[in-house]
Amino acid sequence: MSELAARAWTGRTFLFWLLGFFAIVFAANVAFIWFATDSWTGLAAEESYRRGIDYNQVLERAVRQDALGWTADVGFQQTGANTGALTLRLVDSAGVEIEGRTIEASFRRPVIEGFDFTVPMAMTASGLYVAQVVLPSPGQWDVRLEVSQSRAQPYLIETRIWSK
Repeated sequence: MSELAARAWTGRTFLFWLLGFFAIVFAANVAFIWFATDSWTGLAAEESYRRGIDYNQVLERAVRQDALGWTADVGFQQTGANTGALTLRLVDSAGVEIEGRTIEASFRRPVIEGFDFTVPMAMTASGLYVAQVVLPSPGQWDVRLEVSQSRAQPYLIETRIWSK
């Protein structure tokens, strides 16, 4: 029999093994807590409680927007590593192109904070609005288009684009 096999388990040996096991578990938990607090918070919206209470207004706005009967066709054509053209074609319920609107496109990364930006869109043809975009990094982007004219409530369009 070897010397290790002959050595009996004493209370002291068991204590050291037990303390070592819990020290490893504790160290792993500390590492996980540190990584969790150092990464993205997961907070998608500021004042989420207030926004939840006001959600009926959001639904009423969507009903009014749908009643307009507009058709919005959004596209993104990548032209370079992190560049591209965002296009929006607006047509009313009668099939007539909608002109003379002020449009702002807001870009937001869904998983990384700090890269949000807004660009204006210019009308280049009847009912066609275009913005040349330089994205800070490749990946997935949420785009919110606000179509407005004078004092009317803006028409909102939300979509998602990908840049390679």
